[in-house]
Amino acid sequence: MDRFTGIIHFTGLRIIGSGVWAFALLLCANMSFAAESGSLQKEFFNVGSTFSNVVTTSHGGVTTIYVSGQVGISDGEIPEDFGQQVEYTFANLRRQLQAAGASPEDVVQIRTYIVEISSERVSAYNQARVGFFTQQNKPASTMVGVPGLVIPELLVEVEAVAVIEN
Repeated sequence: MDRFTGIIHFTGLRIIGSGVWAFALLLCANMSFAAESGSLQKEFFNVGSTFSNVVTTSHGGVTTIYVSGQVGISDGEIPEDFGQQVEYTFANLRRQLQAAGASPEDVVQIRTYIVEISSERVSAYNQARVGFFTQQNKPASTMVGVPGLVIPELLVEVEAVAVIEN
């Protein structure tokens, strides 16, 4: 996928764009906004105008990073295999964290949505999750079975919250 980036300034808000995955095909061009207000700073990494991939807030030397749901799309392709989608999902999550200056070790919470949840899918997901989160203290997590995601072929979505020191 091509990466689109732009910057617009508004008072009290800082947004930085860097969309990289296939939803850019479905959404408008990527935009980015930037500004600062007092000691609280917010950054948004956008794909299209309907949502932000990553939003960060900084205050008191700490930045909190909110990563929107990442899915199993790579180079515009959605594999049929659940395990491969999970691998792509974590690769996309890693890219979003890195774009915000974080890594999997900085993640404090994740939420996972699995279509037609089953013990086999949970097992495949957990195997990939163990490889992604190698730190001793794992993030808090929630897993939810859902009937479907935004694109019918998608089988898993993961969103995360990370915290880093400035």
